[in-house]
Amino acid sequence: DMKPSEELEFLNNFIKLTPDSAIKRDMLTEFIDNRDKILLLDSDSILYKVVHFWVDKEPDLVLMFEDFCNQIQEMVNTIEDDGFNIIDIQYYFTTCRSNFRYELTDTYKANREDNPLRELAIELMHYALNQLKELGMYVDHSDTLEADDLISIYVKEYGHKNVITCSIDKDLKQIVGAHFDYFKVKTEQIDVFGEQIREYKGWRYTTPQEGLDLFLEQMLIGDKSDNVEGVKGIGKVKAPKLLEDKTNFSKLLTVARLYDDMDRVRLNVKLMRL
Repeated sequence: DMKPSEELEFLNNFIKLTPDSAIKRDMLTEFIDNRDKILLLDSDSILYKVVHFWVDKEPDLVLMFEDFCNQIQEMVNTIEDDGFNIIDIQYYFTTCRSNFRYELTDTYKANREDNPLRELAIELMHYALNQLKELGMYVDHSDTLEADDLISIYVKEYGHKNVITCSIDKDLKQIVGAHFDYFKVKTEQIDVFGEQIREYKGWRYTTPQEGLDLFLEQMLIGDKSDNVEGVKGIGKVKAPKLLEDKTNFSKLLTVARLYDDMDRVRLNVKLMRL
């Protein structure tokens, strides 16, 4: 994916744009004009990334928290190298034991079992929460909402032109605005130790139309990680094709007809919409 400045330059090369592309150009222009940004961090994903490295080692919460902070600092440095000034970092965690989605269905996340990885992640989360609060950082969590729910709320409160959402969570990319995906992918470059260099997956800017399209695609695909069933036989390749070249009303009708069960449509909207 292109950096915001690169995507704007690409769009500005066209003499005439489609209405959707023109909207994206204008939103990117507004976003780039204000260089001061607040980072909204989906801290859960970073915690799990740290824990994956430590799960087979002797756990040391002090060193793990240092690793957590170093990964965030590396991310901040990369974003600032891309031309933005980070004026605040806000940390969002999922601590809820009474998630409102559990009241909608007893199958939500029912595929997740306690294991050493999850237990260590929870231990590190509570340690990180306390350490960040002691450092005076902005930390938020809820008894009923997940981290991505909270981030969605604050993007709307601050205005999408003023924030950057940092996460590897595909669900969050339905939220309008700038996203920085900190998942690292291999490149063709080799470092001095003979290892392939990894780079951040990087930027994606979501317009309202793209956010709706991503959500409707997810409605068709479902979400295996949360144990939310979509439409049988439809995956990430087929879903976009079923919705392309349609009006929004036709897209909604397509999703409803493929489900053939309006109760499940309503349920999945509540489970997956941010």
